[in-house]
Amino acid sequence: MYKDLTNGKPFKYEHCWEILITNPKWCSKELTKTNDSNKQKSVNDSDSPVSFSNKGDDYMNPDTPITEGINSDRVVRPQERKGTKEKKRRLNDEKGVVEALYNLQSTLEKQIKVNEEGLELKKEKDKKEFELREQTMKKEIELKEKAQKMKEKDQQLKEKNQRLKEKE
Repeated sequence: MYKDLTNGKPFKYEHCWEILITNPKWCSKELTKTNDSNKQKSVNDSDSPVSFSNKGDDYMNPDTPITEGINSDRVVRPQERKGTKEKKRRLNDEKGVVEALYNLQSTLEKQIKVNEEGLELKKEKDKKEFELREQTMKKEIELKEKAQKMKEKDQQLKEKNQRLKEKE
């Protein structure tokens, strides 16, 4: 095809073609169409290079929206540098958010653990206070009973003393 367009001159970039033949960009239907394509061939003289107009190539138009590396022929193409950088930035942002959430979760877990330990200590403290109050109340009751018994004995002694005085 090249020899026909250039009046028999040999193709100098055969080694490049061997590499690019499997590249998705060069496998699109638009580039392989010949007569019924939207591309216009123009050959002015035998020494001028072949030029194509890009009226039908939406993937080459800067105003056309890019859809995740898929051109109009649904051929997957590598992503542009700008798109790759944007994707990396989004991934880094997502990693930052995930890391922040992980840190928040671990902080909350630590706080819950500290609160549980605090509650356990408070329960133990309350239990000890209750036991001490109970012991104190028992001792107070015992002391009151002893005091009551002593009052009764004192009363009995007074009564005995009075009887003795009366007898005397």
